[in-house]
Amino acid sequence: MRFILLLFLFLPVHIYCQNEISGRIVQQKGNEPLDFANVVIHTEDSVFVAGTTSDKSGKFIFRNVPSANYTITITYLGYISENITLKGLSKSVDLGDIIVYEDVTLLDAVTVTASPVTHKIDRLVVFVTDRQKAHSSDGINLLATMQLPRLTVNLLMGSISLPGDEKIQLSINGAKVDENDIKAIKPDEVVRIEYIDNPGVRYGDASVVINYILKRPTTGGSIGLNTMNAVTSLFGNEQVAFKLNYKKSEFGLIYSGRFREMDEGWADKVTHFRFSDKDEMIRYDNGVPGDWKENFHLFTVNYSHLDEKNYFNAAVKYSLTDMDKMTHTNQSTSLTPSRITSVHQGAKTVQHLPSVDLYFLHSLKEDRILIFNVVGTYINSDIDQVYEEVKDNEVITGIISDVDGKKYSVIGEGIYEQTFDNNHRFSAGLKHMQAFADNHYTGTINSLAKMDQSESYAYMEYSGKTDKFSYMGGAGISRSWTKQEGEQSHTDYVFRPKITLQYNFKPEMFIRIRGERDNTAPSLANVSAVEQYIDTLRITRGNPGLKANANYQIGFTFSWDKNIFGINYDASYRYSPDAIMEEILRENDLFISTFYNQKNWQKLNNELTFTVNPIQDMLTVSLTGGINRYLSNGNNYSHKHTNYYYRASLMFMVKKFMAQFQANNAYNNLWGETLYGGENTQQITVMYNQGKFVVGAGIISPFSGNYKRRTENMNTYSPYESYGYINNLSRMVMINFSCHFDFGRKAKTENKRMNNTDSDTGIIQVN
Repeated sequence: MRFILLLFLFLPVHIYCQNEISGRIVQQKGNEPLDFANVVIHTEDSVFVAGTTSDKSGKFIFRNVPSANYTITITYLGYISENITLKGLSKSVDLGDIIVYEDVTLLDAVTVTASPVTHKIDRLVVFVTDRQKAHSSDGINLLATMQLPRLTVNLLMGSISLPGDEKIQLSINGAKVDENDIKAIKPDEVVRIEYIDNPGVRYGDASVVINYILKRPTTGGSIGLNTMNAVTSLFGNEQVAFKLNYKKSEFGLIYSGRFREMDEGWADKVTHFRFSDKDEMIRYDNGVPGDWKENFHLFTVNYSHLDEKNYFNAAVKYSLTDMDKMTHTNQSTSLTPSRITSVHQGAKTVQHLPSVDLYFLHSLKEDRILIFNVVGTYINSDIDQVYEEVKDNEVITGIISDVDGKKYSVIGEGIYEQTFDNNHRFSAGLKHMQAFADNHYTGTINSLAKMDQSESYAYMEYSGKTDKFSYMGGAGISRSWTKQEGEQSHTDYVFRPKITLQYNFKPEMFIRIRGERDNTAPSLANVSAVEQYIDTLRITRGNPGLKANANYQIGFTFSWDKNIFGINYDASYRYSPDAIMEEILRENDLFISTFYNQKNWQKLNNELTFTVNPIQDMLTVSLTGGINRYLSNGNNYSHKHTNYYYRASLMFMVKKFMAQFQANNAYNNLWGETLYGGENTQQITVMYNQGKFVVGAGIISPFSGNYKRRTENMNTYSPYESYGYINNLSRMVMINFSCHFDFGRKAKTENKRMNNTDSDTGIIQVN
């Protein structure tokens, strides 16, 4: 351990000075610089102050460090941790070359006891510890060990989610990716994770962005395998990833697949039909256990090139989705209760989605960069929908809707960013999407929907920091345009400002207030001038007259982390005038499900999370409680709902083992006239990490006999209540195996700051 003692006679005079701490990290062998080493400053009582990583020359620097006593900890996987003590710091200091040694002997290593987390105005920057890496098999597993606020990580399913309908964006080195890409990450490649819980205006409607900063390998290659399969059902995820690096180039190939075959699923539904003559009929659909299948395949081929000033990335993807989801019910009505009809309804879907993504980053002088991204996508969808009523083995009612859908889109984006030495940053960007959809509907009703769509967005944003006060402000203008053949075009402009103010009382405590205005554009399916039968009494219909609506949101966050305890409180209020929401109309005793710009929708959320680490770095307990209050005001209806929810998590890591228990109750969402209920679930997972491979097992909902979700519609003319059941998802035992092998690795990194995708088919779905 290296010890530096700095004592100054005039410490009281300089106690408020802002100092710089710099140095260069080198390896013992050959005195070579070590890049991407984690460097963390914390106080004498282990309170985190700041963190960074060394650059390609091994150098690091901390600016604006107040005068005080500090400890600097340097860590890097495979090397012995190094501690440097600074006592009485009152002026800038250059630590010179700091030698780190490979961990090949029984030398005493220093344990990092400070939390490696820094709070910025828009994000938490989390430096990954050796213990977290040693207990993780992939990027999703690694994220679970961090117990980040408001985030739910499902180890068995390999999924990452936020409460309710909030959108989450996953990124690798700034590039938008999906969960399949995160699963392919090796934990020892991760330098840090940026949990952007207050995204700026450039991120659109994302509530949270999780950005993995990885080392960029320059030599060698890697092969990875990750499988997850249920013992009790045909249910699983598979992935194989291969990467090869040669000098400044990287070649990659990833295959991801999932399969689902549930044979114990059904739905019970009660629907009221109130006709114009004031008569009412109640229809009972009693579900019969049946099966549904889903298969998904994704192939990704990637090439990238990195030099001192430029980064180019090209990715070609192809996905195939094949779903067969049919439901079977025994149907009766209040008018003829003894007459039982067998009903078969559902859809078979096959979708092909190839895409090409080209990305280029150019570094200019004075910390300035230019970024360009172009994405082309083609979506081919074949959907066969059917509704049949069968009596005595004869079809008495048959409704067929076959859809042949094609959509073409191009998305282009350009960004300029500049970072200043005084903790200030400026960015500006322009994004444009052009799409064309050609959807043919045949069957009971024949329709043709040819639609053009474009969306443009321009923005500017500036952020800065002065002592304990941080601010971020930006504004953008969005333009949405849609045109269907034979219909009038619609154009909407929306001004989208956002401002955030944050005050750090201490490095471990801050408050943040935020306010923003964004917009929601109607989907192509919602604006289609097409209608399709759902059953003999119900029709779904698009509305070409829909317009984009604005959304206003304000929020407050308080966060405090001290030693083994942590508290996070978040409150938000969202108001959406002219919200695009559903409405069921009655026309000639048929019930039409469509969308209108309704009066408004409102949501008030309060959520409080307690985190405690009674055995630091080994045991973490997290408890969350929250309240949602919804107000949904339509042109002809008004509904309210209050939802109380909780989440709980316990994670234990010791030696090569990790165990986790998770539980939550239903998180409900009221939108329009429909209340979408969540589910009550529990999950137990145990994993063993040998180093080269990881094996694990778990069980989903061990204390529940069945998986159930409730949906309720409160329409005046045709309200309904339904319950969906899937017994396969209760007490389902899962087995996981993963392994990673690499050879000849050296690494550096570059941030790919954006990636754009398009998955909206524009097809009206019958449900």
